Amino acid sequence: MYSIRLRGIYATSLAALALEHGWRVVQPPEELQSRVRSEDRFAPFDLEVRDRDDHQGVVVLGDTASVAAFRELLFAELPDVICVPALAELGAIYLGIVHKRRALGYEIDLGNFMGFLPKTELTHPLKKGEAIRVQIKEIAHAQPIVTTQLSLAGRFVVLSQEQGVGVSKEITDLQERERLLALGRKFCANGWGVIWRTSAYQKDLRDLKSEIEILQRELPTLEGHPEEGIPGKLRPGQMTLICEFPGSSKHVLDQWRAHFVPTEPGYHQSQVEQGNQNQPSVGQSVFIEHVKVPSELSVLMRGRVIAITPTSITVRREIKGMGLYDGLNIPKELGDYAVTEFHRGAWHYETRYYSRDGLLKGIYVNINTPIEIYADRVRYVDLEIDIVRSPSERAQIIDEPKLEQLAQYVSPNLVQRARAVAHALMAQYDCALYN
Repeated sequence: MYSIRLRGIYATSLAALALEHGWRVVQPPEELQSRVRSEDRFAPFDLEVRDRDDHQGVVVLGDTASVAAFRELLFAELPDVICVPALAELGAIYLGIVHKRRALGYEIDLGNFMGFLPKTELTHPLKKGEAIRVQIKEIAHAQPIVTTQLSLAGRFVVLSQEQGVGVSKEITDLQERERLLALGRKFCANGWGVIWRTSAYQKDLRDLKSEIEILQRELPTLEGHPEEGIPGKLRPGQMTLICEFPGSSKHVLDQWRAHFVPTEPGYHQSQVEQGNQNQPSVGQSVFIEHVKVPSELSVLMRGRVIAITPTSITVRREIKGMGLYDGLNIPKELGDYAVTEFHRGAWHYETRYYSRDGLLKGIYVNINTPIEIYADRVRYVDLEIDIVRSPSERAQIIDEPKLEQLAQYVSPNLVQRARAVAHALMAQYDCALYN
């Protein structure tokens, strides 16, 4: 079975889940060291899982097989998890072509997509059309962030253009650190430094030397390109999967964490907010995070809270702009407003659109992952399929084909759940129409 390294607010819950399914948890954080075998403390890993910057999920890094296996594990255990392959492989090295200068850096043409190179990486300006070797440093929503400081990672060591020798801070044994520092100095050559990973701890000299030699033989491939001046990949990186943990997934992860340590319901949501579990108050302005897949299409709206209960908030939004209401094909008019009631944990919400005189213009029911209510916002992931109803017509389901397109990123169970919610609501609207 695969070995996995876990870091971040989901580490304990995912460790409990992984161990239950026969995975090896290696290089564990301090709070998990008593849960794994002593020999796994410094073992190399096949898969790395770390928090996303917004803490609403994780980034999964590894080879194709291990990432696919972890994805299936998440689909089997988490009811609404969403897993989207990143556009780029973290750590991949490219020959890029400078495409455009921006205020904070440069857009770099990498072949099939653009990367962004911050100008803080550079000592001199670049020219449009100039060739430059860069590495994927960070996976961002709009464009991957690239760096000119290249590195080649193995299981025990990283060769880096940052010269010198480094040792993982998780290796605290002074004698072992001295051994690795001395060994590293022997292999620093051609402007490349050596960084020993945690898995190098007490590793046989022959294994360490062999891996460095293998990585050093790759260095010449970075100096050329079969068609110089044409952007393309020089060295692959790690397959990268961006995972979203909506409301139900966080709830299940709370339960998995409780296998190891006492855990209150709502633990992971509170960690996202750094312990702030306050609910918005009447009159407060809040954001509505309408998360789409892929995330570049996400929408951030703002409204004002007009009513609250212990489990719900009602928000009013003033409609701006012209055109037609999505799905209703009813014109937007000056003074229109929308009233939406959000129930914590609900798989849908209803928005009613009104004219400036308070006349109902139409109803839009959004099907989504269970709603999360934070101190300053409401958050959910749109599941595409929706229901609309105008005052003069029966309700109807729309956008069902879009749900099928979403299926490549979610489990079959989530697709079925979204469709079942929509059809159950349709039956309710039909009953209301005839009663």
